[in-house]
Amino acid sequence: MNHTEKKEEHMKQIRQANEAVAAASESAKHDEYRLQYHVMPPGGWMNDPNGHVHFKGEYHLFYQHHPYSDKWGPMHWGHAVSSDLIKWKHKEIALKPGQFYDKNGIFSGSGIQVGNEHWLYYTGHIDKYLDQVFDEFNLKRPNPGSESANPFIRQVQCLAKSVDGENYQKYENNPVIETEQIPAGIKIEDFRDPKVWRHEGTFYLVVGARSTDEIGYVLFYVSKDGIEWDYLNQYSLGRDYGTVWECPDLFELDGKHVLLFSPQDKPRVGNSFENVHSTIALIGSFDYATGDFTLEHGQELDQGFDFYAPQSTLTKDGKRVLIAWMNMWDIDYPLHKLDHGWNGSVTLPRQLTIKNGKLLQTPYHTIEKYKQFPVEFNDFEVSGEYKNSALNGNCQQIDIEFVMTNSDKFVMEFFKGEKENISLNFNKTKNEVTLNRIKSEYRIDSLVVKNDYVRSQSLDLSKKVKLSIFLDVSSIEIFINGGEQVFTSLFFSKELSEGVNLHSNGTVYVEKLTKWEIN
Repeated sequence: MNHTEKKEEHMKQIRQANEAVAAASESAKHDEYRLQYHVMPPGGWMNDPNGHVHFKGEYHLFYQHHPYSDKWGPMHWGHAVSSDLIKWKHKEIALKPGQFYDKNGIFSGSGIQVGNEHWLYYTGHIDKYLDQVFDEFNLKRPNPGSESANPFIRQVQCLAKSVDGENYQKYENNPVIETEQIPAGIKIEDFRDPKVWRHEGTFYLVVGARSTDEIGYVLFYVSKDGIEWDYLNQYSLGRDYGTVWECPDLFELDGKHVLLFSPQDKPRVGNSFENVHSTIALIGSFDYATGDFTLEHGQELDQGFDFYAPQSTLTKDGKRVLIAWMNMWDIDYPLHKLDHGWNGSVTLPRQLTIKNGKLLQTPYHTIEKYKQFPVEFNDFEVSGEYKNSALNGNCQQIDIEFVMTNSDKFVMEFFKGEKENISLNFNKTKNEVTLNRIKSEYRIDSLVVKNDYVRSQSLDLSKKVKLSIFLDVSSIEIFINGGEQVFTSLFFSKELSEGVNLHSNGTVYVEKLTKWEIN
């Protein structure tokens, strides 16, 4: 098949996938849990955000997408655009699997503007018998017949280009990083999720990996033109930091370098890394000449249930903003069981800053223009139960500043009905904050850990606490003390209640509480 025929076949496959999305969107008639100001697929499955970049006056967000089902399957790249990172418009599917190097999936990656073109880097995934791949694409066998009895899995890095931000063509000489360029000791089946950037005119790429002895790594590559790549170096923190490091990201921020990654199977440490799969931020310095990363500080990026695979971009005003998948692996998904025809969403865009050596996250300021009908309360006490119908709602922001003056326990309940709620609990005796989502008729059950409904973190409750809480129909994002800690969670309430209640076993002084609806 020549280049023109390949292009025509690719466009045919894209049309078929878009028809599947349209059909899935039409069949996704249950909308009671669909979010109002977060990105979701029109129908089908969504996971990792990809290719997050500003190009031709718009922010582009691609995402891992299976248009034929509301469960994970052969990955495509869905596509949405926005002028402000809040209100998004879905475009046609950008990439579909189908070539010999990506036959079984267009896995995660990133985007970058090169001249007047938009380049997408992604992982091509093959997961089938090697002889079938050779036969289907009429390729020459390096060792005829020798692999026919064994499944062949490999991942390579690939490129697609666009001049208009609408139509993307796979590079005719893909892959741009082949199996032969993987260093010894790294598995060829766990080599994925390239993030590409430029520094002083040179292209750099970081990609996640797993070693043959089941330790997570990132690998660094360098290129003069973004097409011919050379291996530079690798980095790991050892066996205690997971089996494979997915979706890495490296960028400069406030005079430091930040390395993000999502390790699978990171062991719990106290009340940290309570998810089976976590997300970590490392702050330090990166040597562009050698590819050495020097660690100064490490932290878990989100303490909630549903945060994974974040990807950052620079905004047009020069801010570093990230968006993450707002869901988690190894979950018995309620939306699938309820046959809603869609599954998956991403977080609010979060601006990143470094303060006192730690990474902070705060909602990006463009959410402000969607806030309306403020209600403000000042200088009041919560003693026992506090109800006020003005606080009720399921699509809103609540900011509160409080001091536990004469109370050991303070509880905030959201989506509260007769039997259901998700609660934020402050225990002054333990200096601990806990998010609990057990009270749901549609519980989100882990397939790995039994009765896994609580997330907790240490918090100094002898001081004033400031919270910004965002509710969006079936999600909650909680920013504590200016983003020093963040809890992100989904919550599916059968009652679809909008109640918000406060409780205290003593006296809690609320200095200020403000609520806005978000339109």
